[in-house]
Amino acid sequence: MGCIIEFSESLIQFEFNSHSDKQKILVDVLLKYSDMSIEDLASFLEVSVKKLRDIQTGKGLFRGERANDLAQLFLVFFGRIFFTKFSIIRNY
Repeated sequence: MGCIIEFSESLIQFEFNSHSDKQKILVDVLLKYSDMSIEDLASFLEVSVKKLRDIQTGKGLFRGERANDLAQLFLVFFGRIFFTKFSIIRNY
């Protein structure tokens, strides 16, 4: 599982692996700093609110597509906040 983000001025590669507290941190950041509620985020990721709360408390872990979607959503949020020009290239 990986994700690459490309900025217009240069190329930066970011690999996301679903280990330890990384997903918990991403969920916390998205809920705290974006306009999404936990219900919105759960709906976007197509998971139950309970599953998302488990991730947020460190009692669960996304795997596969859900982990990838969470990482990409974070990168889109991060890019929108901090950079004016960016695009995401997803490997299938």
